Amino acid sequence: MTAAIENTEPDVISDDMSLMAIQVEGIAEGLEEKRRQMDFKEVESLSYSFKNLSRIAYLAPFQALTKLQLDNNVISKIENLEHLVNLTWLDLSFNKITKMEGLDKLTKLTDLSLYNNEITTIEGLDSIMGTLCVLSLGNNKIADLLGLMYLRPFRELRLINLAGNDICKDPEYRSYVLSHLKNLKYLDYRLVQQEAVLQAREQNQDEMIELEEKEELEEAAMKSDAEQRTKDALLDAANMSGVEDLFERMLSKDPEYQKLKSIPNKDKPDLVEGLEVFRDKFNAFVEEFKVVMLTQLERKTGERAEWQRVLDGALAAKDGEAQSLITNFDKERKKTFRSLPDLEPTDAEAKLRALHQRNDELYERLMEFEMQIVDIVSDLVGEFDRNYSEIVDGNRAHISNFFTQVRELEDRYYEGITATAMSMLEKFGTGDMEDVVSEDSRTILQDKDTLMNAIQAHHDSHTTMIDGLEDKLGTGERRRLDDMINGLRVWESRRNRDRVAEIVALARRNREAVDRMLEVGDDNE
Repeated sequence: MTAAIENTEPDVISDDMSLMAIQVEGIAEGLEEKRRQMDFKEVESLSYSFKNLSRIAYLAPFQALTKLQLDNNVISKIENLEHLVNLTWLDLSFNKITKMEGLDKLTKLTDLSLYNNEITTIEGLDSIMGTLCVLSLGNNKIADLLGLMYLRPFRELRLINLAGNDICKDPEYRSYVLSHLKNLKYLDYRLVQQEAVLQAREQNQDEMIELEEKEELEEAAMKSDAEQRTKDALLDAANMSGVEDLFERMLSKDPEYQKLKSIPNKDKPDLVEGLEVFRDKFNAFVEEFKVVMLTQLERKTGERAEWQRVLDGALAAKDGEAQSLITNFDKERKKTFRSLPDLEPTDAEAKLRALHQRNDELYERLMEFEMQIVDIVSDLVGEFDRNYSEIVDGNRAHISNFFTQVRELEDRYYEGITATAMSMLEKFGTGDMEDVVSEDSRTILQDKDTLMNAIQAHHDSHTTMIDGLEDKLGTGERRRLDDMINGLRVWESRRNRDRVAEIVALARRNREAVDRMLEVGDDNE
């Protein structure tokens, strides 16, 4: 069969081929009709086996696809599958594929077969690391045993087939796979026995101990990073980004600090000893500030949730009234249409004209409801703006109070370092510091203006950062509220536009349906 395929001209996927590729259940006589009745965008399973395809293409309509068979073709590249985001089962066996690629978007894939291709390296599966259960790579050109380490993080992998690759010739192959790939149930079509796994781990004991220790450290680091990201996201939501590390950033970005912290020497930084008190009190203020701002965040979240609840209730009530009117009209329309064959032409026309009038009345009522909804939403947005603004104003006051405290700490520190500097200059001038002053510090202490200018720049750098962050957080509070309110108004405008379009379209469809019945009546006459 393969030889026959290779001797014919490669084919491409067409609509007719796709139609016959749709997998449906039922008796043979009715399958073609079932296929023709299906919308391509609703198809879940396709089979293009033995179609002599050279490329993967023209699958754009199949948005809901979960199973795709492309086996036994002459495909050389995995491509054009990015839109098949619901795919769970993919068979590309018996092709000419050389590289594992093009699978990044298939994040739901659990079963992948690339059996009997020309693949040399296991790669390109990062996006399905947490979902892949079955992987068939038998009869390829995989020769690097260490390359299997790529699959170690795949915790859901239960079945792997590598039979027929060069790696299988390595005497350590099976032992290496069983010790390095966790949770395997089947290897090369054979059930994995627990005794074999234990024996393989013992055989590779030293390497496994080192590997697992490394993984534990990496996992701990990843967990710590994840916790930090969660914490950062919470602080950002509370409008506290940059607060916790403000003190350390003030020092790291202060060029004068590097000189001042070594006076009189690196082991005895007496000039800046006041920073320890500054740091301790700053951290205490930060913790108090966090409690306040996180409490305010809860208020914000609660206010938004309550607003949404009230809005959803109001919209549901009006939608219910509108739907009731539409349902009643539909019932009247159907009843009228059913009665027409039994009526005289003039009576039938009168009834249809009356139905036109009822449709106009329905349109007016629905538009009236929509105007009421517009008023309701406008009032709710205005009320939300007022209530949320109260919380925002409170936050801005809390921000101002916090940074006032930080500035006071900075000012006290500045007064202390200035006094310490004057005392050092006096002692240096009398020679009382000769035993403790480093050469770099001596150069600075010999020039009073240089030292005092450095301290002033040190202080100015701190206050600039303090003022800048206060301004950022204060204006950020108002900006976030403005963005939220603008977003709600944009949503309301879009909702209103869509609803009006729906009402207009409904009225037009109703009118057209009645007009068609009127035309039928005219033709009968």
